[in-house]
Amino acid sequence: MPSWFKKVFNNDVAKPAPRPESAPVATAPEPAIATAPEPEPSAQPEAPEPSITEIEGGAKIRKLLSGHIVIPEEERLSWSEEIRIKACPDEEGATCTFMLDRPVLEGLSAWFPEKIWAKDVCSLAETLFKIKGVGSVMLHDTTVTVAYAKGRIDDWKALAEEIGTAIREQLKTDAPVIIEEFREGVPPQDEIRQKLQSCLDMEINPGIASHSGVITLERIDGNTIYITMGGGCQGCAASTITLRNGIHTVFRKAVPQIGAIYDETDHASGTNPYFKELPAGMA
Repeated sequence: MPSWFKKVFNNDVAKPAPRPESAPVATAPEPAIATAPEPEPSAQPEAPEPSITEIEGGAKIRKLLSGHIVIPEEERLSWSEEIRIKACPDEEGATCTFMLDRPVLEGLSAWFPEKIWAKDVCSLAETLFKIKGVGSVMLHDTTVTVAYAKGRIDDWKALAEEIGTAIREQLKTDAPVIIEEFREGVPPQDEIRQKLQSCLDMEINPGIASHSGVITLERIDGNTIYITMGGGCQGCAASTITLRNGIHTVFRKAVPQIGAIYDETDHASGTNPYFKELPAGMA
C-alpha cells in the first residue's frame, strides 16, 4: 500500500493530515455572502439539483451540491454590463467559491497553489494573490475558488468583498485571463485519461482495496476531472482526506496541467462506509 494511503487510513495517526491544496471539492457550501446583486433565478437543467436550507430569520437559500455551475445559453445572451458575483464559503471555512454570471475561464480550469505559479501566466490569479489572506486560486468556467492562506477563517465577509471587487475590476479590463501558452500546453483528453487511469489501476485503487474502496474516473472535460468513490469510500468520513491528500497529489504528479478535480459521489447514500466518523488525529 502506498505510504500516503497508510497515513490517510491509519487509525493511530498522531497528527492531523496536511492540506496540500484547496481544489474545489463537490461539497455543499455554507450560506452565500452576496458580493453583488443576485441574478434573477433561471432554469439550469444541466446543473445538480439544489437543496433548500432554512436559515436564521426564516429566509431560505439554495445550497449547491457541486462547485461546477452550468449557465444556460439564453442567460449568457442576456448578461448585463455589471458583473454579478455571489460568494459561497465551504463548511470548513477553508475555501470560498465565487460564482459569476459569465465565464472566467471557459472550457478549461487552472489551479495556482502559490503566487509564483500565476506569475506571467494568469493575470486574474496574480491580482488575487496580492490580497492578504489568499493562499491558492482555482479558475473553472464561471467560478473562482480561493483558499485561505492560514487554513480556515470564521468569517469570509470582508475578504470575500475584497476578492469580489478585485475579480470584477480585473474582468472589466478585457485583458486575457490566462496566456495562450497555457491553453496550448494542456494535453489531449485521451492522453490525460490514459495517464490518470494508469494511476488508478497501479497505485490508488490497490492502495484503498484493503478498505473495500474503489475510485472511478467518470469523465474528463478539457482538463477538468470528475471522479466517483465506491465501496467503503462512499460515505466514508475520510473521503475528503483521501481526495485531497491522495488523489489530487497522484493525479497532479502524473499530469501537472490538470485543473479542477471534482468528486461527484453521492456520499449520503453510502451503505457501508469504512469510517462512519473520522478517527481522532485525522481531522
